[in-house]
Amino acid sequence: MGTNLIKKMNERIAKSGASKKEILYFGKDSVKRIRFLQELDQGYNFQFHSNWDPSIYELCQDPEDHEDCKCCKDGIAIQDEFVWSVWSYDDQAVRLLKFKASGVSPIPSFIEMFEEFGTITDRDYKVKKVGQGMGGSFVVTPLDKERFKIGKAKPYTEKQILEIFKEAFKHVDKDEDEDLDDEVEEEEEEEKPSKKHKKASKKKDKKSLKDKYLDLDFEVIERIAKDIGVSKKEIRNWDEDVEEGVEYIFDEYEESDLEDILNDLEDNEDIDDD
Repeated sequence: MGTNLIKKMNERIAKSGASKKEILYFGKDSVKRIRFLQELDQGYNFQFHSNWDPSIYELCQDPEDHEDCKCCKDGIAIQDEFVWSVWSYDDQAVRLLKFKASGVSPIPSFIEMFEEFGTITDRDYKVKKVGQGMGGSFVVTPLDKERFKIGKAKPYTEKQILEIFKEAFKHVDKDEDEDLDDEVEEEEEEEKPSKKHKKASKKKDKKSLKDKYLDLDFEVIERIAKDIGVSKKEIRNWDEDVEEGVEYIFDEYEESDLEDILNDLEDNEDIDDD
């Protein structure tokens, strides 16, 4: 992949920037301390279309009638996602806690504690993800009852959450996918080696996902890390070393999630070549 395309990738990620930073992500075996800013029965329900092949994950455009939505017309499966505003102590900011209501999500534990305490907002919770991916599960630990003292923390409205999701999970136009593929092919065509060096460079043509990350600037790695919930303290420990940062996020997060982040290149507007 040529230098120009790497530059374009960097620019695209920079432009997408904070598109997902309001959403709380849990990496492998991560522990996050949170405070609910609204009661469990005051959260919101959003419908997402989800599909593996082709890769689709986006808001349903017509959740009431399912008529004015391309994914609905294409028969792409719908799943309900439940969302609450929480205070993230790691980020020192309001974040969105978003999960499906499944046996491996933390929602059953939250329901149990809501029913036991009569509220979910009177104490902090530690939420730990055990393992990773579809096989991962969550352990929820309630802390002692304590008054919440951060007055600036206010829950997002349903309208605000909708706007965040529209930005974070944009519709991917098939034509945009093909445009990006064409760019890659053009770059590769321009950089085809001479016969003399063809064999030597053949192995270098196909880069792994990790190699693609290693090609990014540290500022981009830092931005990605913040988006997926890596603490500022941990990022400082990398001392602006790209390799250190890439090794950490590949150890802690699923490759499928990291691939999705690079695919944000396709989820955002085309950028000019200047």
